[in-house]
Amino acid sequence: MTKKRPIGIGIVGWGFMGRTHAYAALNIPLFYEGLPFRPVLRAVCSGHVENAKMAQEELGFARACDSFEELLALPGVDVVSICTPNALHEQMALQAFAAGKALYLDKPVSVDGPSAARVAAAGAGRMAQVAFHNRFFPCALRAKQLVEEGRLGKLLNFRIQYLHSGSVDEERPVNWKSDRQICGGGVLLDLGSHALDMLVHLAGPVESLCCRNQTLYASRPRKGGGRIETLGEDASYLMLRLQNGAQGLVEVSKVATGASDGFTVELCGDKGALRFNLMDPNWLYFYDNTRPGGLYGGERGWQRLETIQDYPAPGGAFLPPKNAIGWARAHMHCYYSFLDCYFRGARPSPSLEEGAYVQRLLDLCYLSERRGGFVAAEE
Repeated sequence: MTKKRPIGIGIVGWGFMGRTHAYAALNIPLFYEGLPFRPVLRAVCSGHVENAKMAQEELGFARACDSFEELLALPGVDVVSICTPNALHEQMALQAFAAGKALYLDKPVSVDGPSAARVAAAGAGRMAQVAFHNRFFPCALRAKQLVEEGRLGKLLNFRIQYLHSGSVDEERPVNWKSDRQICGGGVLLDLGSHALDMLVHLAGPVESLCCRNQTLYASRPRKGGGRIETLGEDASYLMLRLQNGAQGLVEVSKVATGASDGFTVELCGDKGALRFNLMDPNWLYFYDNTRPGGLYGGERGWQRLETIQDYPAPGGAFLPPKNAIGWARAHMHCYYSFLDCYFRGARPSPSLEEGAYVQRLLDLCYLSERRGGFVAAEE
C-alpha cells in the first residue's frame, strides 16, 4: 500500500467557519477514495484558548495554541485556514506567508479593496485559495460547464439573489458580522461577496454598477451584552452591466422574511438559459432555445438535470450521486480542490486575485451608494 503524504492543517478561529473547515478536512478521506495525501488536524487557535482546547479534545487536533504565532511556528502545519473576522485577515495572511505556509482563506479576502490587493500581492505565486464554496455544488459546476460550452450563446441578462431573514427581528442579538468596524460592512461583504463571485465566475467581469443599501435599525443588541450602533447594511440591491453587454440584478439580504439560506442564480442567453437554487441543490434547470418549437410546445421546455452529488473521481463513490447533497458537501469539495492543488503544485481557484477583484466590486458598491448612481468598474 502506498503511503499517503500527510498535509498538516492549522485552523485559526473556532467559530462556525472554523468548525466547517475542520469538518471538511476530517471527512475528505471518506468522500475521496485512494487519495495520495491525507489531511491531518495539526493545530487550532482561538481568541478564547478554552475553545481551542475543547476543539482539541473533541476532534483530535494535535495542539491547541494560545496564539497565532505559536501555531505558525509549528513545523507540522503546512496549510493555515483563516476563519477569523474580516479585520484580521490581512495581517494573518501576511504572517502565514512570512512563515512559509499555504493559505486557505475564508471569504471575503479582507475589509476593503486596498487591503485585499495587498494580500493578493503578497500571495502572488504562493499556494492560496479563497473559500467561495458555492462554486463547488455540482449544479454550479454543471452551470459553468454549460456556459463554457457556449450552450447559452450570447448572454443577455441575469438575476442573482442571496437571501436570509436572521436580521428581521430588531431585538435579536447580532455578532461581529453586523458590526462594520470589525467586518468592514454588512450583508454586502458577507453574502454579497458570494453573489458577486458567482456572477463573475459564470458570466464575466463587470463594466459598471449601481447599488442601494438598506439598514433597518439604528442599533441592535450585541451577543454578550450591550448594543451595536456601528451597524453594516442589512440588504443591498444592485444593478450591473457586464463587459460582454449583459445586464441584470443582484440582491442580497438578511431581512428577507421567510428566507433561510436562499441562493438563486438565473442566466439568460440567446441560445439557452439556466437557473439553480441552493436551497434545492440537487438540480440544475436548463432551457435549450435551439430546440424546435411547434404544436403544443414542440421540443422546447425546461430540463431538470439531476446533478445531485455527481462529483468526478476520486469523489462520487461515497456518497454516491443518487444521494441528496447538503450545504457542507460543497465546502468539502472546495477544500479538497485546494488540497489537491497543494499536493500537485497546481494553481488553485478561486485565487486571491479573484477574491481581490470581488472585493474591489464591493468597494464600488459602497462608492455607488455614496454617490447615488452608477460607477464604472475601472474607477
